[in-house]
Amino acid sequence: MSRPAQVSFTRLEEIVGNTGIVTDPREIAAREVCGVRPAVMVRPVDAAQIAEILRFAASEKLAVIPTSGCTKLGIGSPPARYDIALDLSQMNRVLAYDPQDLTLGVEPGVRIEDLLLTLAAERQFLPLAVSFADRATIGGIVATNSSSPLRHAYGAVRDFCLGMEFVTGEGSQAKSGGRVVKNVTGYDLHKLLIGSLGTLAVITRVNFRTFPMPQAQGTFVASFPSAESAYDFYRAVSHSVLTPQMVEIANPGAAALLFSGEISARLEPRTWTVIVSAAGQPAVVDRHERELGQLAGAADAEEFLPLTDAEAHTVLVQIREFPRSMMERDSSAVIFRISALPGAMAALLGKLRVLAAHHELDFVSLARASGILYAAYLPQKQSAETHPAMPGIISEVFRACGQPEAQASAMLERCPADLKTSAEVVWGPPRPDLELMRRVKNSFDPQNVLAPGRFAGGI
Repeated sequence: MSRPAQVSFTRLEEIVGNTGIVTDPREIAAREVCGVRPAVMVRPVDAAQIAEILRFAASEKLAVIPTSGCTKLGIGSPPARYDIALDLSQMNRVLAYDPQDLTLGVEPGVRIEDLLLTLAAERQFLPLAVSFADRATIGGIVATNSSSPLRHAYGAVRDFCLGMEFVTGEGSQAKSGGRVVKNVTGYDLHKLLIGSLGTLAVITRVNFRTFPMPQAQGTFVASFPSAESAYDFYRAVSHSVLTPQMVEIANPGAAALLFSGEISARLEPRTWTVIVSAAGQPAVVDRHERELGQLAGAADAEEFLPLTDAEAHTVLVQIREFPRSMMERDSSAVIFRISALPGAMAALLGKLRVLAAHHELDFVSLARASGILYAAYLPQKQSAETHPAMPGIISEVFRACGQPEAQASAMLERCPADLKTSAEVVWGPPRPDLELMRRVKNSFDPQNVLAPGRFAGGI
């Protein structure tokens, strides 16, 4: 070990103690980011220790990446530097929970699965049905702005995040927003951290608004012979007085995944499928079933039927875990997460399907009526090597999303690390607001300590 490395190790040990330093090669390998491994991992137990670590890293020009559940480390560009993995798994407490006020404060290392169980005991929940639910933590979910199928009814993370506490790249502890719903003072700086991949600050506390569990729920499935008829049904639902909890549009490849096992005996899993859920009073759910059936018939649905509670749970899990399932199906898969106006999504989806057919690739898509589209390209035959067409596919998808009529913004959420040769591969061409983003980064992290190079434009 060189003298500078020994000095760094000693100082970190002074901050977190012997038990807070991890050098086990297996633990280090688990925190690898796009093929880049840190030299050491540290496990702070509070915000004060994080602040000391970041002040030291800034003084020594060391790069730090926050981690915990390690389910989101494959998202984003490869880091320009990576010296310290800041593991937040010890910061896993529920700091405050007031069921009466529907407010909650948690540390970043809390697993979403554990948190939902805590809330369920009070007949409440957070609308965060996210992938890797058994390991994903609140910090990672917020830092990557993970998409949930429940977004259609409850909004994205920023819509029910009341405030945060965090540590900037300079080691300054700060907070934004509040702990109650009636918070109207100051700037919502914490919303800048949502989706920032840990490049601006280390989150140490998140405050949420919680939601009461509905009295009744129902999930309904409508199958269609084509994408056009499926989207006709979606548009009819969106123009009706119905207020569904979730609306997902699966292409035949995704439908085969969602309706596997026993459910496939009742459904035709090789057609375009729209999954709609409703929640509220039993009469509300009953009305959704009646009127959705009528709308499906008017849109020439081949089939419309309600799911049992067990079937609905299975399908929701499959929808939630869609990105994970694509990765497990083929490690060479290329998975985009695209934000698009709902009205422009059908046309964009058509272009993406043509692109897959041209390169003889399998195409699997799952679209959210709230404006999120997951689009996965997979080789038709599994191979240990990256398909030669994938670099061209990536460029063409960004080109299609960049057309004025597409009204879309794409990011390459998952792909083999060897494809990530530049920030543009992951984030697309430079954005018009890139200079503003750089100024924000410089304000939060002037020494470029936090996850350098991971965000758009190499930020």
